[in-house]
Amino acid sequence: MTETHIEAIDHLLTFVPDLDAAARRFEALGFTVTPPSEIAAMGITNRLILFSDWAGNAAHFIEMMAVTDAARLPPPMAALLRGPAGIKSIVLSLTDPAAARMRFAGLGVPFGPPQHVRREWKIDATTSVWPEFDVLLPVEDVLTFNGCRYANVELYRRAEWSAHANAVTGFDRLLCAAPDPDAAVNRLARLLGTEAEGGTTTLGRVEMRFERRAIPTARCEGYRLRGADMDVVRRAVERLGLEARTDGKALSLPPEAAFGQALTFSPA
Repeated sequence: MTETHIEAIDHLLTFVPDLDAAARRFEALGFTVTPPSEIAAMGITNRLILFSDWAGNAAHFIEMMAVTDAARLPPPMAALLRGPAGIKSIVLSLTDPAAARMRFAGLGVPFGPPQHVRREWKIDATTSVWPEFDVLLPVEDVLTFNGCRYANVELYRRAEWSAHANAVTGFDRLLCAAPDPDAAVNRLARLLGTEAEGGTTTLGRVEMRFERRAIPTARCEGYRLRGADMDVVRRAVERLGLEARTDGKALSLPPEAAFGQALTFSPA
């Protein structure tokens, strides 16, 4: 079997034009959101929603990203961080970014060379840590995706940041749409080295499910969050005056309620 050099879906990169407003909305829904962290060399700032269901050398989180200096954006990021808010890239955990890049090139995905990033992450007014990682910047294929490998993944596993008032422990399903779900999932499975069946493919703990939609190209629209305390979630939704849909024990919010991200909360 060919080595894919892909370990897991590490995180989802989401674009939010107003980072503080997005953080307030997710905090109101019961999530712990990390302090802002600037990647000055790329002209971007992010805040994270870290989850405890990580595995191996991967992290597990939602990244909310905003532009702070458009002049510094690398071309792939400039193309990504525009338009409406929402999920812009699926970020893979890679065991060997350079080898993964060569494999993807053979599949028609032209990633640039890995870039090494080291940035300051302020814990509080007097304390900083320095995450360090190699990253393949996003490329558009059936879905837009990219990849990373951490030098100090433990920084993304701080207990005080990965515990949430709504008890969510992670995401286990990506909600995707495509004009041809079978073609989309077959291509995605080939890229990831996974199996496709019935409009779905699974990498590690995360299932990617495609629904048919009359749209120009495939896209990732949202995700299912597991382990939720549904009483906490329902109270938050009522307090915010949001319209929610219930399906059995699950509760779903439309993209406009969460900065372009459709959220489904599930207790299991």
